[in-house]
Amino acid sequence: CSDAGPDYCDGSPGQPAVSFAEAISNGTSGCKAYAPPLPSGANFTKLRARLVDVLFGSTGGALPTRRHPDYVSRLNHTQVFGNCLCATLGHCRPEECARPTDVTKLVWTLSATVNASFNLTLNATGFLSLNTSGIAPDNEPPLGPPIWPAAPEPARGPGETLVIFHNGHESPSGQAGCDADHDGIIDWLNRLGFDTLHLQMPLYQCNAIGGVRGHQWFQQFEAQGVPVMRFFLEPVILAINYATEVLGYRHVVMAGLSGGGWTTTLVAAIDPRISLSFPVAGSIPCDFRHTSWDFEQYCDSRWAMVANYTSLYTLAALEPGRFSVQILHEADPCCFHGCHRHARIRAYNAWVQGQVGGRFATAVTSGNIHEVNERDKVIIASMTDKLTSGQGLSPADLAAIPFNMVKRPDPAPHPSRSSTQPRTT
Repeated sequence: CSDAGPDYCDGSPGQPAVSFAEAISNGTSGCKAYAPPLPSGANFTKLRARLVDVLFGSTGGALPTRRHPDYVSRLNHTQVFGNCLCATLGHCRPEECARPTDVTKLVWTLSATVNASFNLTLNATGFLSLNTSGIAPDNEPPLGPPIWPAAPEPARGPGETLVIFHNGHESPSGQAGCDADHDGIIDWLNRLGFDTLHLQMPLYQCNAIGGVRGHQWFQQFEAQGVPVMRFFLEPVILAINYATEVLGYRHVVMAGLSGGGWTTTLVAAIDPRISLSFPVAGSIPCDFRHTSWDFEQYCDSRWAMVANYTSLYTLAALEPGRFSVQILHEADPCCFHGCHRHARIRAYNAWVQGQVGGRFATAVTSGNIHEVNERDKVIIASMTDKLTSGQGLSPADLAAIPFNMVKRPDPAPHPSRSSTQPRTT
């Protein structure tokens, strides 16, 4: 990870008067004015209500209450099990490592009035997968094919814990293979015994619509006063309503990668029913110099001028018994790398922890690919298991997150870099 160039934006009003969107499209740094940090001890509960109003459009701080999806359908789904080694080793065909699993497709229809003659209506799709821990293949003999249990133990309906995993700006973004589990995280969690709900961003994968690419498309409607952030966040709120009020889940955990990590950060900030959240490579405070923001993520967006990213991290762990673990990658080539930033990351962690009744921590794992890597999966699964199995999480657990490079000193900076560590917001 290169250490060339400055890595600090002071957010002062004297920054050039162009938006983040303009700066990024012009190829400049995106280092513009952003919302100042709140004072220590601010009323974050009131801030949450203001944020919900801006995101959803003057709701009095209330989240959507609809309980049921518009469409529910059990699928004839077949899963290739990631722990079936003969396919990985080339000794059997992938089909021999596949078994039917319990998956239900859910669709919510969202609509917003643009003007007297047009409503913006989009579908949001999710896939509810019950755990598959009773269907493990026997990998002996090593040359395959695998031996499957004669009477596999099926999932006994929904368990007590649901892990929502949210995809980002996936490619390909069209409908073909739209429920693909790109990083194997759904299969991983299901095999460990967790039920999962797989969600996707608007306009991507199962939510794609013909002729439209990229979230900048929403700007035309935002300019007309439509609260377009609804289309990013409301599907998750409705999914939680369905999971807790209809299906009876007691614990809701959320994780997501990239744009899905951004979504995880926002939803965990506004919905306290998420007891544990893991945004992966989804954001970093705006005083870090960064250029790969997407339309919905800009630091000078209307919502972000109400609550900046540091405030979102605070809201995600505000109440006692709530936990949020931000996962970044040391050398992520896309988004929000951790290298040469450890001291400043520790600084904003300390500030957030000073405001909350729960626990917040950032884990920087080794990696130079924009993905949910094996280390990330261990963090997500182990902490979810401990929280929801009755043991509970403690401050010591967050202080001892495995594979966390942020506990190590930063490498020596390049001679051209300033030795001054600026204040982190």
